[in-house]
This record gives sequence, structure tokens and C-alpha cells, in this order.
Amino acid sequence: MTVRHLSPRSGAAAFCAPLFFLLVACASVPVAKKTPVLAGRVTFQGAAVPAATVTLYDRYTLTDRRAVLSARCAGDGGFSVAVPPGSYYVEAEGTFEGTAVFAFSGQNPLRLESGDRWLGMKAVRRPKAETVAAPAGRGAALEGELLFGGAPVENGYVYVYSSPDGMFKGMGMAMSPPTGPDGRFAVENLAESFYYLVARRRGWGGMTGPLEKGDLYGFFPGNPVYLKEGTVTRVRIEMVEKEKPLSYSEVTSGTETVLRGKVIDRSGAPQAGVYAFVYDNRVFGHQRPYGHSGKTGPDGAFAIYLDRPGTYYLGARENFGNSPRPGERLGFYDGTPDHSVEAARGKTVEALVIVVDRVLSEER
Repeated sequence: MTVRHLSPRSGAAAFCAPLFFLLVACASVPVAKKTPVLAGRVTFQGAAVPAATVTLYDRYTLTDRRAVLSARCAGDGGFSVAVPPGSYYVEAEGTFEGTAVFAFSGQNPLRLESGDRWLGMKAVRRPKAETVAAPAGRGAALEGELLFGGAPVENGYVYVYSSPDGMFKGMGMAMSPPTGPDGRFAVENLAESFYYLVARRRGWGGMTGPLEKGDLYGFFPGNPVYLKEGTVTRVRIEMVEKEKPLSYSEVTSGTETVLRGKVIDRSGAPQAGVYAFVYDNRVFGHQRPYGHSGKTGPDGAFAIYLDRPGTYYLGARENFGNSPRPGERLGFYDGTPDHSVEAARGKTVEALVIVVDRVLSEER
């Protein structure tokens, strides 16, 4: 056997070169991202629904409702499942003491990009639609009642959507007048077709906008409902209460493309209770914003998380839906002539300032 003796210099060269290569190779290997975990609990009237099935769909249309995975709840109604990043519609169904129950997440479609999420799912009874003949001239008609805890819901609205493509946002293709003390609603002269029915009751009485703690919402378990010409379809929609305040995770995609700043008045005082919002076109209209923050706190700070980079047009107002009311706070970002902000992928734009005034007010 031949033994080769290395000088200190040649030995250093022999070992350092492979070590350098190893470090470079290690640095080039990307770190695998953790698969998000969706966990939660299915309840009915505050009690656990054991063995309920939670299903996630990445397609949710009349002709193509594709389930990508499902999870069976434990005895306490809890579930936990690793979910690839994406956008999903989440449903749950099961039986509680012999009663068929159903839950549809109020956050649908749920966007999972990074990080784990908790999802509380409140189930309601699974009622059936009843169809009866209608007087001439009503087209395909819809009527029924809104209930919460067995009691009629006043000042609630029923929204009729032709598909889930718009993520059940805004006023849909039709909307009922606000319900009275009996919780009754009616929508007439619809074209014969399938529809999705969603109900909401906001504490401040608005027709559109994000739901806050204490607001009510409902998704008819029989969706989509087929409304036939010359008939009235009668449904009952049980509503559940939103228990948590609106959080950034509920109004954002979970990405790191973020707009941050503060809402102030003309004196420079921070404005609490205001939403910052963005449109992806220059027209600030009655259509729903592309994205928005939760309500600002005492410091007036806001954060809008976006699911893609681009040019956005930034403003702030006190409520959503309809034209601004007299006295409502409204304003736009004036850092650029057209109120635009450039959002870069994975970056945060800081220190944006929106100045609001009261509509139709002489205060300056």
C-alpha cells in the first residue's frame, strides 16, 4: 500500500475544495415549504357533530363540482387535514341525534397559500325546497323565511347568484327587499334556471360589505335550487352568527403582497372604524372592491393582502354598498394623481396615507 504524505498546504487544498463545493450545493437546494394544515370543528347549535364529513372542492359549479379531499370528524367534531395550497369551497355534512345537518363555510372560497388555518363550521338543519304553482306574471318565483335560533330574522337579505364564479360576493343577480319582523322574503320574475341562495343580516343594516362580529349569514343547504317558470319555490334558510371579528386572514389570500398604511382626517387624526379598499381598475363604482382591509383600529392602521401583484387604486370608506351616505367618511390615496399604488409580488408597500372627509359635510 502506498501512503501519500500531504504538506499542510496541499492538505488544506484537498479538503477545502470539497467543503466549498458542499456548501455551494447545500445553498442551492430550495427549502421545501410546509403543506398548510386546515383544522376546525363542526357544531350544531353549539354541540359537536361527531363523525361529520368535511369536503373540499376546487371546482364548484353546476356541471363540475370536483371534490379534492375529505376528512372525517372525531367525536368532538374536530378535524385536521393537510391541504395543498389553493382556493377551496368547504362543506360539511353529518347527523346530529337523527337530524341531517349541513354547513357551508362563510369564508368560501377559502384560500390557503401558506400557514395553517382554523375553520369553525356551524351546521344547520338540511331542509328541502317546496314548489307550488304560481299566479301568472310572476315568472320563476322564490319565497320563504329567514330564521336564527328558531326565531324570524328581521332586516335580512336573500341574495340570488347564478353561479359561484363571483365567490358569492356583492348583491348577485337578484336580491330580496329586507325582511320584516316575520322574517319573510320574496323574489319574483327570475328566469327558469339553477340558482344559489345566500342570506345575510348586518347589524348596521347594509346590503353589502364584510360581515362583522354578531352579523348573521346563511347558505341554503339545497343549493343550487332549480326555479321553474310558473312556480313558487319555498325555502327556509337558517342563519348562524359570526362570532369572531373580521380578521385579515378572512379578507386576504394569505400571501405576502401587502399594502399597509393609515387612515387619517385632514387634521391628521387617526380614523377608527374605516375600511381601506382597492380596485383593479380606475373606476370606483358600485361593484365590489378587489380587496379590502378589516376595520381600522384606534391608530387608523390598515393592511390589505393581495393574491397577485399589479396596479391598484386605493381608497377608504366607512361602509360598503350603495352610494356613500351623508356624514359617511370617504377618501382616496393622493400619493399619485390617479390614486394608484404599485404592488410587487412578495413585497410590502408601507406608509400609505388615506385622508378621509365626511360626505356632504362642510367640515374640513
